[in-house]
Amino acid sequence: MPEPSTEGRGYRPVDLTAVFNAPRSVLDDGESYPLGPRTLYGIPFLFGDERADAALLRVSGAAVGIPVERAFEWMVIAHALESSDLFDGQTVGGVCAHYTLLYEDGHTERLPVRRRFEIGPTPRLWRDRAIPLDWGQTPFLAVPDAQHRLMPRTHGRFDAAGARFVDIDDPQARSPYVLPYRFYLWPFRNPRPDVPVRALEIRSLGPSVLIGAVTTSELDEDPFGRTVWRDVLLDLDPPTGTVSEELSVTVDRGSATYLYRRVGGVDGPTPAWGAPVEEERRAYVRVAATPSAQLTLRRGTSEISTCGWKDLLAAGSRRDRGITWCVPDAGRTWVRTVVRDAATGEPVPCRIHFRSTDGVPYPPHGHHGHINSDGNTWNLDIGGDVRLGATTYSYIDGTCEGWLPLGEVTVEAARGFEYQPLRTTVTIRPGQAELELTLTRMTDMAATGWYSGDTHVHFVSTLGAELEARGEDVRVTNLLLSQWGHLFTNTEEFTGRPHTSADGHTHVFAGQENRSGMLGHINLLGLRHPIMPWCTGGAEESELGGGLETTLSHWADECHEQGGTVVLAHFPVPNGEVAALLATGRLDAVEMIAYDPYNIREYYRYLNAGYRVTLVGGTDKMSSEVPIGLIRTYAHVPPHEDLDYWTWCQAVREGATFVTSGPLLRLDVGGHRPGQEIRVPADTTVRVQARAESIFAIDRIEIVANGRVVAEHRSHRPEYVLELAADVPIAGDSWIAARCYGPGADVARHHDVWARPIMAHTSPVYLCTGEDYSRFDALTVEHMLNLVDGSLAYIDERSRRLWPGQVCHRHGQEDHLAFLRAPFLQARDLLQRRAGEQR
Repeated sequence: MPEPSTEGRGYRPVDLTAVFNAPRSVLDDGESYPLGPRTLYGIPFLFGDERADAALLRVSGAAVGIPVERAFEWMVIAHALESSDLFDGQTVGGVCAHYTLLYEDGHTERLPVRRRFEIGPTPRLWRDRAIPLDWGQTPFLAVPDAQHRLMPRTHGRFDAAGARFVDIDDPQARSPYVLPYRFYLWPFRNPRPDVPVRALEIRSLGPSVLIGAVTTSELDEDPFGRTVWRDVLLDLDPPTGTVSEELSVTVDRGSATYLYRRVGGVDGPTPAWGAPVEEERRAYVRVAATPSAQLTLRRGTSEISTCGWKDLLAAGSRRDRGITWCVPDAGRTWVRTVVRDAATGEPVPCRIHFRSTDGVPYPPHGHHGHINSDGNTWNLDIGGDVRLGATTYSYIDGTCEGWLPLGEVTVEAARGFEYQPLRTTVTIRPGQAELELTLTRMTDMAATGWYSGDTHVHFVSTLGAELEARGEDVRVTNLLLSQWGHLFTNTEEFTGRPHTSADGHTHVFAGQENRSGMLGHINLLGLRHPIMPWCTGGAEESELGGGLETTLSHWADECHEQGGTVVLAHFPVPNGEVAALLATGRLDAVEMIAYDPYNIREYYRYLNAGYRVTLVGGTDKMSSEVPIGLIRTYAHVPPHEDLDYWTWCQAVREGATFVTSGPLLRLDVGGHRPGQEIRVPADTTVRVQARAESIFAIDRIEIVANGRVVAEHRSHRPEYVLELAADVPIAGDSWIAARCYGPGADVARHHDVWARPIMAHTSPVYLCTGEDYSRFDALTVEHMLNLVDGSLAYIDERSRRLWPGQVCHRHGQEDHLAFLRAPFLQARDLLQRRAGEQR
């Protein structure tokens, strides 16, 4: 065999200029079809000159000979049938043409060309068809002359948002359908590669055959490749920068995925709870290519490094311009994994992550290795997955299956805060089909009546919420409908009743978060009927230019009329109507979505003013970078009552709660739990005990009375169990709570999108020294009056409430301004009365 030609790297087009006899207008919408020299699948082709009258070869009737004058291993023909008779009932597999190789030694080889095998009709626009007839009916042995390409990774038109997630520029995702190709590229191996071919003879046996281009190959490789992808590892030297979305690998004769950072370089301190995203110089890409392919690494449009695929496979690694390319062992096996509860032996829902020793993730089939290619995930519910820092986890029902690489594999698994998380290394052996893992329960909160819940989840479906909640051991999830300008989310999830998993363990209720940008956000839980409007007052919550139609207080009243539970979302902000809601007793709880000194001080402010306020926890999950229950509410349901959605909400309303992002915190005040009231004489002491048990390290636990830390235990090193007991003096009506934190002055943090601190805080126990529990703080009441007056000023002077034309509001009252002002006037009256009683 001669040496491969330098031009085309082993591939050489055949010049068909002398035999072209038809204009490109014979193709449907042919004027848009590119001609001239083209590279398809990394292979050079020479189509006709678009300026010439004849740019295609049409063969009908007499045979046409194409001069070749060369020896070759493979030939690739860009051809199609002009007629669409296949869609008029012609038999698939019928021979419609003969292609004959005429060798210089006089020998001939005749190749039958069959419908839907080697050739097919040139595609049409099919304007009168809902589904184009050629879709899914391309030839079995040929490929279209338009290959897949990666979608832009970080940008694109809004109407291509759905297509963006298929990675490739996929014709199936196009609307309306447009033709991405006109010819089919049929490769065939020359039966006599050592003998030069004088000509290729084309003879039609029926419909006209259209020939666009012919290319030969001197390489002993299938021109389009048959091998499945394999991992390619890249290591970047410091001068070449770090891994980012600007980096890409292209393969001229094959395909490559997006380039991703590898994971596992730095593990987080707690297994299976993510790792920090740090500057990464290790990346991987999955490549399927022919041996002659060239791999190119680019940053943006700038070339950084190149690597020949054949050379890389032979050597195992190559180094070029500060980049090390490497191909690890390609062995893999399909493994079915079961994660069992160590005590019961039953499969246990959890989230799981697998990765090779090189840091390449191998997610269970049906899940993602990198959610949204590591981009933003707001308003994206993708396949029951979550990303914590640098690591993506898959939610499973206790079983999963998929490819795992041979050799050592790191496995991480977690299930909420009551199970010890797992990080282990297993060895996957050739032919292995099964893998068993166990998770061990650290404590069973439900056994003592404490049940976890998340008061604030968005965007996922009901069944998606159930899967994730089961994987995180969250018993109650409140999936909240809401509005974001012209976007309404989860409308279809509302049923007015809880959805309960088949095992009765998990409850999901689709409620609402109703929102006003100035007045605040409020969670309406346990609704039997929707309460509208969902949002009001214009951007950013409701539509641009929208008016102020109602208040949080009116929403709360409607919720209570249905027997629902009212929670002020992410207390205290937006900080408008909160004072009026508390003053008028419309709130059942206030929600913490992340510990912050400001939030806690505001909470203590209202407790010190005598308001009995339940504290609950919710994630405000709007992203696949937040697991359900990352910050959760534990509510105490008495032993004589079975847990269901309603008894959990009742426990919230009674104040029997603690909030946690990890530590399981118990508080006992003279034998009483949070939410309860104790009658004690004035000027006495009460025994207070607090205990925190955690899968995350903590270093301090504190008892807080009336906003002050009255006892604490600080550990010199991080611990997983902390206890504290103290005799706390009581001078008058008081409240007592407990709290604990992760280590460090800034408090150790999770790897979710908001980097929430690791902490826990109980609702108070109330101590009453007289007939009725009573506390008063003049500065807080003044603060609340100012908030009430500010909200009234907003309603009167700034809110958009002047509707053009005649308007009949949903509330049905003629005086809309009076309707809006009413709850604030009620709150002002109550606050002024309280202030007057203390003078």
